Amino acid sequence: MTTKRRVDFINDPIGPSLRRFAVPLAFSFIVNMVYSLIDRFYVSRLGDAAIAAIGSSDQIVFLLFTLVSGFAVGSGIIVARRFGEGDRVGASRTGTQALVGMAITSASVTAVMYLLLPVIPLIMQMDAEVETLSVEYLSMLLIGFTFNLMNFQMFSIVRSTGNAVFPMTVLIITVILNAIIAPFLIFGIGPFPELGMRGAGLATAISQMSGTGIALTALIRGSTNIHLDFTQFRLDGELLRRVAKQGFPASLQMLSVSLNRAAIFAIVAGFGTHVTAAYTLGLNIDMMVYMSVFAMGIAVETATGQNLGAEQPERVRAIHRSAVRQIGLLMLILAAAVWAFGTEFVELYSRNPATVTEATLYLSFTVIGYVFFSTGLLTVRVLSGAGAAMLAMSITAGSLLGIQLPLAFVLGYYTSMGPVGVWAAVLFGYVAFTIIALLVFRSNRWRTVRV
Repeated sequence: MTTKRRVDFINDPIGPSLRRFAVPLAFSFIVNMVYSLIDRFYVSRLGDAAIAAIGSSDQIVFLLFTLVSGFAVGSGIIVARRFGEGDRVGASRTGTQALVGMAITSASVTAVMYLLLPVIPLIMQMDAEVETLSVEYLSMLLIGFTFNLMNFQMFSIVRSTGNAVFPMTVLIITVILNAIIAPFLIFGIGPFPELGMRGAGLATAISQMSGTGIALTALIRGSTNIHLDFTQFRLDGELLRRVAKQGFPASLQMLSVSLNRAAIFAIVAGFGTHVTAAYTLGLNIDMMVYMSVFAMGIAVETATGQNLGAEQPERVRAIHRSAVRQIGLLMLILAAAVWAFGTEFVELYSRNPATVTEATLYLSFTVIGYVFFSTGLLTVRVLSGAGAAMLAMSITAGSLLGIQLPLAFVLGYYTSMGPVGVWAAVLFGYVAFTIIALLVFRSNRWRTVRV
């Protein structure tokens, strides 16, 4: 598999470069999200409890993912800076060291999570039926957790060179594999036993392990823009420390997002299973919309690192402006589409009128926040791409945990608004996030950070 296509963020026209990188990346994110959608589609035949179980389980896995995945983000920032400086050897060495560090760390986290699995449902305040299904699903899904993080690490390294096609290709292969084997393992088709929720988790784990084999083989062979070399390998403590210095704040940033989302799940759980299912389905739609935002955010982050390495800080401002304009227009279009067809999407997964009504109400609030959230995220990505990871983390955590979450709790439980208060708080948190991020960006504190 040879995919040496690379976007030149330093010399090519800004607008087209961002699109050429972000489009395949957005598609790969959507493909990655199909993992969960496939599982939800099959197990939704088991009822709302199964939908709520997968939604809650995904938040737990996302929380674990964020604890470790910042290491990949940190290495990607350094690789992008080395590429901008023209140091290909340094970029490859950073990638090799980071992948080994990721494998060790993620395996350790997985082992700990298996020990804590019995107490997780209690923390999440799950109903008895949801608890049983969640444990069944997680017990299998965690088998592939280490491999999933290794994939994320390898994809981050490759993307930092300007290549978004290779990760997309691998993800497409693994999602197709998951779609094929999931029904056999869930429903017991042919010679396979009926594993139910366990089958859904196992199918995803098998697909993730397959992706690791494909990606690692390509990087060792040098079939991408970066070549990992494990001959005479020795861990470089100083290099890993620099990666961790960038990665730890990135992990905290993503952890704040995960904790905030998990806490909101706990808040809405108090209003009943149908509200939890509604939030799960509504959030799925939001995440599908935000795939393009996340993709453009990584494009901005990569372009920022490379251009600062090439000593072109003013080009970074132009990159930010172009990204905000392009994604802002797209968000307006997608918001209109969700407003018009969101209910129909929800009805693909639930026929419970209460669930459908609540999910539609949730979407009526969040579509208003699409442009705000996208602008805030793109702005924070400039800061993280510049190496100001702690600053980016502070903005994200402060906006979500300091504003959105407490407001959701107060409006949800201490006013007559109930779930509507939670949905309103989500919107207000996105607005605050954007305002704070833009004020910090305009202060120019990010321009002088060394990586």
